[in-house]
Parts: sequence; structure tokens; C-alpha cells
Amino acid sequence: MRGRTLLIGTRASALAMAQSGLVAAMIEKATGLATELVSVRTEGDDVRIPLSSPPRPGAFAARLRDVLVAGEVDVAVHSFKDLPFAPVEGLSVVAIPPRAVARDALVSRAGIGLDALAEGSRVGTSSPRRAAALTRRRPDLRIVPIRGNVDTRVRKVRDGVVDAAVLAAAGLNRLGRGAEITELIDPAVLVPAPAQGALAVEMRCDHPWAAAVAHLDDPDSRLRVVAERQVLSGVQATCTTAIGAYCQFTGSSLGLIAELSDHRGVEHAHVELRTTLGDDRLGDATRLGERVAAKLMGRA
Repeated sequence: MRGRTLLIGTRASALAMAQSGLVAAMIEKATGLATELVSVRTEGDDVRIPLSSPPRPGAFAARLRDVLVAGEVDVAVHSFKDLPFAPVEGLSVVAIPPRAVARDALVSRAGIGLDALAEGSRVGTSSPRRAAALTRRRPDLRIVPIRGNVDTRVRKVRDGVVDAAVLAAAGLNRLGRGAEITELIDPAVLVPAPAQGALAVEMRCDHPWAAAVAHLDDPDSRLRVVAERQVLSGVQATCTTAIGAYCQFTGSSLGLIAELSDHRGVEHAHVELRTTLGDDRLGDATRLGERVAAKLMGRA
């Protein structure tokens, strides 16, 4: 098998390379195989293509899946929040490594938190979910769409283009830029995106090393991600849906918070449910996500 080197497909951004490097190190430790990162340009990397209307679902994942199906790489590493809910035939997320912090983070020029920002402050984000939650908390703020990698968005804060920006805390930490974080935003204020902070390690189902790489899987992280992503499916979310879902695992119970805005006739809905886990933990997580989605849509 290519001299026993596993080829790992990844986007070329600094964050994607850092995340894939973490997974590569885990794979080498688990399998004893060498790895090599292969950068792949995705539709989402083309700033001329609006993220609100990509040519196909999963602007940051679709091309990676293409090369994986074609056998050009052995593994694809995704930010799980970028992965469409619908599976691709012949592919499987064989592992979800231990999840990083799921929360959103505020980076502000003045080094202050969300509630301390001056009236009329400009806050940068292109996420409908973040924009909706920020507006509910601080209707006086001016939401400014910004797009680009982590460095670009932080630079817009430092250069005064915006007064603050909201990014995933996990991305900042993985790039060694955790010191930039002014505030870790409470999920009660801004519910994180489903699977935010989690990585998806995807392989072909028939790959001879799939079972070995599956040892990277963290059962608790998978449990939380399954519940959160079931909410996505249940509300029939698109890439522009303002949907947040955040699951917490405590002992024998699973709690799930979700929030939805301006979707299929729902102006705004916030739901919190908890379930006790039995022998079928993944099934329980799935059913919890389904119940939360139904309540968000007013079906239960």
C-alpha cells in the first residue's frame, strides 16, 4: 500500500493542516504506519463562491470526499461542523477523536467581553447562527460579514475593520492562538454549531486499515456529535440555517440545548432536553436529537 504510507487529504488552510497533523500523529501511533498530508482545494476555499449558495452541499468537504472515493487519498480529515449530514455511499466516519472545546469565542480589539462592547460596536461574522444570537443578546451591535481563514478574521479585528469577531474557540486553540480569546461565550447566550470542535476522520468502508484507524474514536465525543447532528437532520437544515446544538455528557445522562432562527416558518425556538442513557447509548443520543428537532419545529 504505497510503501505503507497513508495519504491524508486535507484543506490547505493553516487550521486544516494543523488539525490533519494532529490526526496524522494519532494514526501513526495507532497503526505504526507513516502518513503524508495531501492538500486539496475545495469549493469553499474559492472566495468568489458565496457560502450561502455553493454548487453542492458541503463546500469545504465535497471535494475532499471526491478524492477519497477516487482512491487518491486514504483518509480525509474534516471539521465535523462542515460535513453535510447525508452520507456518501462507500464512505464512513471511522473515528471522531476527542473533541476540543465546542464553544464560540469573542476576539475583541479592546480586550473586553460581549456585554462590555460599546453600543454600536461592529462585530464580524458571516455565520447566520452567530449573527442571530448576537442580535438577540445585543440588538445595538452592528453585524459585519467577514470571511477568510482565522488569521484574516483576527487581523480585521487588530486593524480596526471590526471591533470584535466571533470564531470557534477550537480553531484558535489548535493554531496556538488561544491567548487571542477575550471571552468564551456561554452556550446559553450563543449555542455552538452542531459538532463544533470535533473532527471527522473519514475513510472508504473497504479500506484495509479502516478498522485500525477506528481506534482513534472517542465514544463520548461520538455520542455528543450524534445527538447534535441529529438535530440538523430533524429540522432539514441547509448550509445557511441558523441552527445551534450543544450536547453535554454527565454520568449516565445526556443533555442537549438547541436553538433555531428564521427557518421553515420558525422565527425563533430554544429547546433544552435531557435523557438517561441505557444500553443503546448511540440510539438514545439519536432519539434525543430527534425529540429536540421536533420541538424546535413545533411538532412536539
